[in-house]
Amino acid sequence: MKLKIFLTAILALAINRGLAAAETIEEIYAIVNDEVITGSELRKFEAEMLRSLQSQMAGEQLAEATRELKKDLLNRFIEQKLLLSKIKEKNYNVESDVEMIIQEIKKQYQFASDDDLKKALQAEGIEFSAWKEMWKERRKQERLIAEEVGAKIKVDNPQVMEYYRNHPEEFTMPAEITLNAIFLKKSAAEPKPQAKMDQVTAELKPGLFEPTAKKYSELPDAANSVVLGKFKKGELDKNLEEAALKLKKDEYSGWIETDNGWYIIQLADFSPDHLIEVKDVREEIIRKLREEIQQVKLKDYIEQLKKESYIKILKEYQ
Repeated sequence: MKLKIFLTAILALAINRGLAAAETIEEIYAIVNDEVITGSELRKFEAEMLRSLQSQMAGEQLAEATRELKKDLLNRFIEQKLLLSKIKEKNYNVESDVEMIIQEIKKQYQFASDDDLKKALQAEGIEFSAWKEMWKERRKQERLIAEEVGAKIKVDNPQVMEYYRNHPEEFTMPAEITLNAIFLKKSAAEPKPQAKMDQVTAELKPGLFEPTAKKYSELPDAANSVVLGKFKKGELDKNLEEAALKLKKDEYSGWIETDNGWYIIQLADFSPDHLIEVKDVREEIIRKLREEIQQVKLKDYIEQLKKESYIKILKEYQ
């Protein structure tokens, strides 16, 4: 279970807890310490979890995740209850954290005041007070996991190097091709402007690519610049890329047909595939490893909470 989904689940539970009290008759599915788990709580939790999944997945991936959720819903709900109980014990004060988050959101989305933010939230059907409470719950969750799990994780240099060596595809910069070009458009009346193509070919000589391109090319701003652009492998039209990879610096091709017109390309620069140095990706690798380890350690932490708690399942949730 991804940490993002896990935190969303805790948050859903935090927002919905207590809502079942208004029910007159309730099915009780489990008892966790001194709290009961009711059918209405589980249904609300399921709805929130499904919304979270739908915001992150689609298609068969979503269908599979939904099936797994339904099979394990009661267990997940129990786990969230235990975490929320632990959060309550900690009695975190996150007011200043949340105020900083709100200020950052206002800055990011260019809201001049709290009133502007409240109006934007209201337009989405969200009450500011509920939204702010959501951020408080989220910060408490993050604090708990950081203290009880994250603080105990250490990533050392051998682990970083092992990950770097085993995942070169993540740290390889693809080849880049910088091209100049002469371009002639296709039109319905003249799909191949042969006369103009012959004129360009006649005038184009080594060392004269730029003036010839500025004179004849039909690219935007061709009179001022002959640069077609810088492209990673796979970004160019297949025919253009195939021709470009055969050129040496400053060499140019013959005419190449594409869907929208005809090109003569000149290789201005070429940078081959290369592995980024480990010093430049070390922090990225550490973040990845910490996240992976935290997934495992968080499960271990929850299992320990279960051992320390009274849990009795009375009925399976279907």
